[in-house]
Amino acid sequence: MSAAIDGELCPKEEEELAQHLAECPECRAEFQDAKKTKIIIRERIVRVKAPSALVESITRLTSITF
Repeated sequence: MSAAIDGELCPKEEEELAQHLAECPECRAEFQDAKKTKIIIRERIVRVKAPSALVESITRLTSITF
């Protein structure tokens, strides 16, 4: 379900999920709860920008060639 909530399903998978949710009240309720949870997390998450020195260090370490 998380893939569906994140928009990661292909059209065929989306259709299959929609059909299932139309027929299964338990899964439909679980899907709605998961969507609500995602919205709450997105609204309350605190994003912090990494210090430039950290970004530079990671970039330097990951661009080493052998």
